[in-house]
Amino acid sequence: MMKSFLLLLLSLFAFLHNSLANVWENRIRAFEKVGLPHFYNADVQRKIDTLIANENRKTSIMVGRQAAFQPYIDHARQIYGLPWFIRFLPASNTALDTKFTDLDGSTGIWPLNFSMGKKYGLRQTSILDERRSLSASSDAACHYLKDLQGIYRDWAKTILAFRIGAVRLNQAIRQAGNSLKLEDIYKNLSPAEQQHIVNFYATLVVMYHFEETGLAKEVYPLIKSDTATIRCLLPISFFEDKTGITAAELQQLNPEFKSSVIPWFSESATFYIPSSKRASYVKVRDSLCIMLLQKNNPPIVYDTIVTVRDSITYIEIKPRGERETEQNAVNTNAPAPSPPSRVWVVYKVKPGDGFYTLSDVFDCSIKEMKSWNGIRSNVLRAGSVLRFYVPYSRKRYYEQINRMNAVAKRNIANKD
Repeated sequence: MMKSFLLLLLSLFAFLHNSLANVWENRIRAFEKVGLPHFYNADVQRKIDTLIANENRKTSIMVGRQAAFQPYIDHARQIYGLPWFIRFLPASNTALDTKFTDLDGSTGIWPLNFSMGKKYGLRQTSILDERRSLSASSDAACHYLKDLQGIYRDWAKTILAFRIGAVRLNQAIRQAGNSLKLEDIYKNLSPAEQQHIVNFYATLVVMYHFEETGLAKEVYPLIKSDTATIRCLLPISFFEDKTGITAAELQQLNPEFKSSVIPWFSESATFYIPSSKRASYVKVRDSLCIMLLQKNNPPIVYDTIVTVRDSITYIEIKPRGERETEQNAVNTNAPAPSPPSRVWVVYKVKPGDGFYTLSDVFDCSIKEMKSWNGIRSNVLRAGSVLRFYVPYSRKRYYEQINRMNAVAKRNIANKD
């Protein structure tokens, strides 16, 4: 009797699970009406079940981030004329983690690899990585997706190519006997590659029907922001001291910051600050760079020295430090002056050098490289001398590049 009852329960459970699976498959099939090819299998259903299980509230957190980040994504998506379901692609790829980094170095919420970031104009240096910027990376990613869709004319293949690369997708198509059916291509992908398309379909359908899952959204505390500009490289601690805007607030609003400074590249830099603290920023905005300069290089204070000798009045004006030197012994314990934050280094162009390689090894953009050296053409002449504006702390490292051969420089560029 007990055995029969257990078999009945198992049968009932299997029936209910299959019924639910049919519901999700039908929901995915409905996306065909908006141009997304149908794709559903047991792997997709397992991913759907995992998302609904909501372990450690991961799905709730992801949905909360979607609500916070969607304005940035939709702004770029609409500029490039992409369909609404593309807004869920970052969630399926990275759960909208702005600091996500894959094994191949791809980073950001989409994420993008170094080559794609560079191709679509994103800055990637030791202090700034715009692949992590919500607005800049969304613009680059949507531009890339539009280009891919121009090739494949199929949103499922475009989404897959975005993550595994067009070369790898074309290889899988050939392995499938040149079949363009996603089910055939899927069989020729590795498990890790298959997971990308599985994640997208499962994440899309669960997030689109989220209210019907019975799960609660975890609100993401996104700070209301406003834009700010600077014209010098500012330590975040210094900026915090002068404006009251904390390092944590800056990092949340500007995930592209990679170090303890607000990046600046010889032109006015724009970043985000909390709207509630804009007034405190505006008060000191025009004097921040001057205050930093005075902190690193205090102004000279002059003393007027009046002496009377033989009824004649003598007046001298001397720097206070010089006067103290005359009156007292030199204080050997005085701290050394702070070094400059950035300095120029000189590089002599070698045969085979190109703009891309040199901009990689000197961590700058080609635009900056041309601006620093007054270059208007796209040609580098061997033997010519270039200047690079680099962090003082790494001056010795950049000076050593002069002695590197072409192979060593390419290896550095490939590692970035």
